[in-house]
Amino acid sequence: MVEILDELPTGVMLSDDAGEVVYANRAALDYMGLDYEGLKEININAMMRQGAGKKDLMFRTKGDDSITVKFSHIPLSGGSTALILTDISEIHRLQQEILRMDKLASVGELTSGIAHEIRNPLAGIKTTAQALQEELPGNDHRSAYVSRIIVEIDRLNKLLLNFFDFAKPKDIQLKNCDLKKIIEDAVFMVQDTARQGHIRVMEFYPTEEIRIKADPDMIRQVLMNIFINALQAMPSGGQMEVHLENDGANVEISVSDTGKGMPEDIRSRIFDPFFTTKAKGIGLGLSISYRLIKMHSGTITFVSGPKGTTFRITVPKELRK
Repeated sequence: MVEILDELPTGVMLSDDAGEVVYANRAALDYMGLDYEGLKEININAMMRQGAGKKDLMFRTKGDDSITVKFSHIPLSGGSTALILTDISEIHRLQQEILRMDKLASVGELTSGIAHEIRNPLAGIKTTAQALQEELPGNDHRSAYVSRIIVEIDRLNKLLLNFFDFAKPKDIQLKNCDLKKIIEDAVFMVQDTARQGHIRVMEFYPTEEIRIKADPDMIRQVLMNIFINALQAMPSGGQMEVHLENDGANVEISVSDTGKGMPEDIRSRIFDPFFTTKAKGIGLGLSISYRLIKMHSGTITFVSGPKGTTFRITVPKELRK
């Protein structure tokens, strides 16, 4: 009987009337990242109190990965209890994915409308300012004020372009690309910033050429957003590593930094539009990146801890419209 339970993909735990665990099958131990000695620390009654009113519990495995587990308990004779644990991490991930895409679509529609309403009067203000500048003599000190107005209008226009990119990204233009070249171009664009911040950038590529069917501008934009986030996470210097790996039908790009990592309470929100922890940020970089990678039928994930953060981008080599 024990051998059969150990082969089940579902976790099974048995406790006595005091809630002390007397048995756990292999799946239950894996879910909780415990060995048989560690069972002494578990009390099923305490777990049930912890999960009171909840259908799901979050466990952290030995590998520091989180999984979502649905649990149900079955009272047995003599006051003992059987606890059934089912890994629903993939279901939970898909639910979060659907919610995030719905949120992006809703906020994108709202953003587009607001951006259009702002851009129209802004164009009128700029035209008026340019006409005023032409009428002022070259040595008029007021010309500097008008020039400043035009510069700020241009800055707002660039900000609005970010809104439009988020609200409705341009159509994907697929090309046969050398992925290493795209990554090298993006790294080159941030090298000066890295040097100024005393950050060492290391690149790791496979020996063989990796070509994918993708939109090179979109992939470059995603990488730039992630590189900038990595550099900003290391204000006192550090190291950023970029790895490109061949994974059969897919390719994986990982970007790691040696910063302090993200606080756990914000990790679930970093792809949300307009969420930022930066004083001067608007919180669209990672939201746009998330959408662009989804347009490539890929995934973008991350892990973060006290020694830094690693983003992983996975995209198929052959993407068809």
